[in-house]
Amino acid sequence: MTTGFCRSSFWVKTSILVSSFGLHLISLGMVTSFGVMYSGLRDQLNSGAAETSWIASLSSGLFLMFGPVAGILEKRFGCRLVAMTGSALIGVGMLASAFVPTLFWLYLTYGVITGVGFGMAHLVANVIVNLKFNKRRSMAIAVASAGGGCGNIVIPWLTTIWLEVYGWRQTFLLLAGIGLQGIVFGAIIFKVSTSNDSGGSHRTDHSSDGPSIRAEVSTILKTKMFLVFSVSGFCTAMAYFVPYVMIPELAKVKGVSTTDVALVFSVSGVSSIVGRILVGFIIDVLHIDRIWTLSIALMTGGISTIGYAFVYNKWLFIAYGAILGIFTGTFGFLQSVIVVDLLGTELLGIGFGFLTLFHGIAVIIGPPLAGWISDVTNDYTVPFIYAGCLFCLASFLACVIKIRDYCNFSKCDDHVSSRFDDIPVNNGSYTNSNFVFDTKL
Repeated sequence: MTTGFCRSSFWVKTSILVSSFGLHLISLGMVTSFGVMYSGLRDQLNSGAAETSWIASLSSGLFLMFGPVAGILEKRFGCRLVAMTGSALIGVGMLASAFVPTLFWLYLTYGVITGVGFGMAHLVANVIVNLKFNKRRSMAIAVASAGGGCGNIVIPWLTTIWLEVYGWRQTFLLLAGIGLQGIVFGAIIFKVSTSNDSGGSHRTDHSSDGPSIRAEVSTILKTKMFLVFSVSGFCTAMAYFVPYVMIPELAKVKGVSTTDVALVFSVSGVSSIVGRILVGFIIDVLHIDRIWTLSIALMTGGISTIGYAFVYNKWLFIAYGAILGIFTGTFGFLQSVIVVDLLGTELLGIGFGFLTLFHGIAVIIGPPLAGWISDVTNDYTVPFIYAGCLFCLASFLACVIKIRDYCNFSKCDDHVSSRFDDIPVNNGSYTNSNFVFDTKL
């Protein structure tokens, strides 16, 4: 009986990892693939750069900013239904994009419909692993989120080939087929409770007693350390894409060839996949604190980004690509795990959704601001200093969370945490994930 249970648990967890990996691959890989289609759409539809860029802005913006709504839907209807619905929207949006008569219809089909689908699939991909894994949570989410890195390599490469062979309309049809595969990955999610249910089975009855969604949202927004973490994530997201956007221009000024620039991005992609798995393994095996790990990664990334502005050797450029991949990968996979540490699994879905909302706003603002700085100063090194300082500020804010943890949580945090994780411990305190909140005010 015990052996059968262990085998069942093993296959359930394996299916969750496969599902999350696939959803990450589809959502993140297809978001980044639009850059490959950008020039082709401009040529075929005779559109301007700004007009065409709005398609990507809508899609990537909704991908992140739809997070709170996706979290509420996950809370209400469960992970499986949200993942399958989101994947269906990706497929429908891509399919409709193949038949648009003008560019502006792509704002609806690719920008809005697929953007919402990406957001739903991405949220579930992060939530299901955190709900199912406890002992090896960091390692599990690192492996699952590596699907995003694989998608960033595979799907743009396939898109490039398909554009050359079939053209942009047929490419959208093929991408629709990839998007619809997410329905399969969503369908294999089973024996996973939603973040509204502490039990072990998939939640189907949503009328049971418990805190309302409005109360949970209020709880999240009153938890001060979560807000500090969100501001830290906002600073990181403001700078996240600046190096990726500015590296080619800075390399050109410093005489680095386009081949070497491509190598920088390739090294960054590989190191992101390998780095996050390695860091996740080290965290779980050596029991290293996740927030300290994130803080160190951000500080390392910040210092190296500032230093990158002053190097000329191509090997140092490539070395920076490796560092960039490792620390951005670490940032990516630790976000949802730290939300569990701060809020518990009870508030994971909506909490992670609000975190991605912060990230979405920052991603929309960050690269244009860096471009404006570059235009004003007429210097491509200044945006790297700006981005590096933001990474360092994000690292400092992450440190504040741990310092606050060592001192004591605020009365507000004590109250809201004990309100949902009502598990008694010694001396009248309550436990919430990795923290113990003292209810004696």
